[in-house]
Amino acid sequence: MLPLILAAVVASATPADGTYTYVTNLNGAQVLKTAVTVTHDPAGTTVLSESGTGTMNGRSGSVSDTLTLDPTLSPVSYSANASLADSRSMQANLAFNGDRATQTGDVTKTYALAPNAKHFVVLDFGPFAGYFALPAQMQAWSDQPVMAIVPLYAQGAAIVVDKSLSPDRPKTVPSTDAQISVKSPVQLTVWYDPKTLVVDEMDVPTEGVSVTRQP
Repeated sequence: MLPLILAAVVASATPADGTYTYVTNLNGAQVLKTAVTVTHDPAGTTVLSESGTGTMNGRSGSVSDTLTLDPTLSPVSYSANASLADSRSMQANLAFNGDRATQTGDVTKTYALAPNAKHFVVLDFGPFAGYFALPAQMQAWSDQPVMAIVPLYAQGAAIVVDKSLSPDRPKTVPSTDAQISVKSPVQLTVWYDPKTLVVDEMDVPTEGVSVTRQP
């Protein structure tokens, strides 16, 4: 029992248990609505379970994924499934072991941590769970460089929080929100409540993508 109690005490801060709903817009048109459910166990493990549905280019589809984080908020595992109305489906799984991550499913690939990175993050295209976790992870890791994996494209890239970026605050974002901005390989900004670490909005201006939290 004592090890479980100690693990819970040292676990890094994360959003509270609950379900958080987000809408993804592409060039102003809604393409996905998804819900991220956060649960914690006594050992300090955080599980983000997500499911959503949407329509893009006239085709409806669904997505589900699960991201599991250890008490330090490093990813332990990730799985994602997406299906489209024309019966096509996509599957990706990630397993993490130290400085290596292995992807299976539609693609088999191994990723290594970048030389200046100590942690992996998952920033998939479509599923939002990885972006939801990002503010808590960056706080826990003091904004150190990380290795981001995008399973849908079977790609990985080192990213770092760029504190020189000062994006305009969207009108829908509370004035008290903080932001994390990344410039490369694609510029994106995550706006979040610094007290709860819950994401309110994520924007990728060059791609016309905006993800906003719904009440």
